[in-house]
Order: sequence, then structure tokens, then C-alpha cells
Amino acid sequence: MSRIAENRHSIVHYLKKGYGSLFPSITNVHPQMPKEQIATFLKQAVKNRYPIVIQVNPTSQSDSISEFTGIAYLSPKSTQVIIKSDLQSITYLISARDIRYIRRLYKRK
Repeated sequence: MSRIAENRHSIVHYLKKGYGSLFPSITNVHPQMPKEQIATFLKQAVKNRYPIVIQVNPTSQSDSISEFTGIAYLSPKSTQVIIKSDLQSITYLISARDIRYIRRLYKRK
């Protein structure tokens, strides 16, 4: 087969392929937790400053389930949850009603 006959993709194909690899897909999608359980776990995480992992249901900004990791803080003037990453270089603002699943993150030593 000559080089000219090879299947060639557009530059957009390669950009999409490379861009998608920057954000790993979630391999373990957890079931929707009851709202009371989410509220209890979230209060404990905020009070004790536990590192947590939060899965968020699809929203108008995102078509897929997203996952965020960090320390949780409650917004004083709204029902939103503030997640600060471990290095505190990224801050996420999440609506509490969009939370699908929450768990404590245990760091390996």
C-alpha cells in the first residue's frame, strides 16, 4: 500500500483525541445517594476537613457525570459547595442539589 492511499484524518480528529486524554473518564459511576445521606456526609467532611471525592450528575454545563476531589467548604450565602483541590490551585463551585455521590478520600502512605 502506498503512502498516498493511507487513511488520513483531519487535524481536528487528532486535536480531539489528544484533548480527551487530558481528562480521564470516570470508570466507577456510583448510584445516586439519598439527599439526607449526602447532607450528613457533607457536614462531616466540612466539619473535620476530610479530603473527599464528589460525583456530580450531568448539568446544563456538562453532559456527563463529573468527579471532583478536594476539601469541602460550604458557601455562607448560598447552597453551593466549594471544593478546593489538594494543592489549592483549583477551586470548584458545585450546586449541592447536583451531587450524585460523596465519599471520603483515604490517602495512601
